[in-house]
Amino acid sequence: MEIVIDNEDFCIRLYKNVAYLKVIGMQDSQSAEFFARTINEMLEKYPHKKFASLCDLTDLILSDPRVALQINKAIRKITDTLEYKHNAVVVKPKFLQIIQAYIFSFYLRNTDLKTKIYKNQSDAISWLEEKGYCLEKIKDFLTVDCQEKES
Repeated sequence: MEIVIDNEDFCIRLYKNVAYLKVIGMQDSQSAEFFARTINEMLEKYPHKKFASLCDLTDLILSDPRVALQINKAIRKITDTLEYKHNAVVVKPKFLQIIQAYIFSFYLRNTDLKTKIYKNQSDAISWLEEKGYCLEKIKDFLTVDCQEKES
């Protein structure tokens, strides 16, 4: 199963059983609803039992906690439905402690999701690969995406 979404709030790629999610800017209630709908649609057709994610929050602007809790409901739905056990999160080192506290207080509240916070994508990718997930298509996408931004 593949999902490709690019809009002003999210860049989402799902290749097999690993999702890449880049959150852009501040999320509002509409973007949280879009995220929840996307999760619902994905879960209806998802052919795997295991699931992992690579979340790039380097361009995230913290939203209202109520919006973060809306997103938390969607994340909890994945953890309740699938074996969603590994989540690698990339944040800017400058905001590491603030973002980390917010993630665990709101986005990942009441989940048993194993989340590790990283300062760079390559370490996050390595951790997921060590857990047995294939990230080749995500790495290809990230390489092409970076090259396009440079040109």
